[in-house]
Amino acid sequence: MIKGAPSPITVTHVSGVKFAIQIRSHEIMVDQTINGGGTDSAPTPIELLGASLASCIAYYLYHFFYTRGLPADDLTVSLTRKSASNPNRIESFDVSITLPADVPEQYMPLLQRVIDACPAHNTLLSGAKINVKFEDPVAEAVVA
Repeated sequence: MIKGAPSPITVTHVSGVKFAIQIRSHEIMVDQTINGGGTDSAPTPIELLGASLASCIAYYLYHFFYTRGLPADDLTVSLTRKSASNPNRIESFDVSITLPADVPEQYMPLLQRVIDACPAHNTLLSGAKINVKFEDPVAEAVVA
């Protein structure tokens, strides 16, 4: 791994359509809904995409309030998605933000710029290259 590069995210099959995602020292499970052939024991991968966007927006707004000494206790970001097909994808995300009480009016015009600085927001707006390569299976070592 290149020094300073992010650790790889590794996904391994658990059972059925359930997978474990390893991110640094954290493990997240994904599954499919009952209708999708899963047991609905965890979020779906596409739900995590929306969760990434909503939580990134929440973090950037929180940081904006925190650096100005403003309370952020009641900050809530809610996201819904609309699906599309051909190709199968998310057509749109609708984000609803409940701001903390008493946000000074002078900061209101800046909040959209704060959201526009969110890397998840920018990635979804601009797209990202996806490079896929297939690795040869690792042969198990023969023990003599």
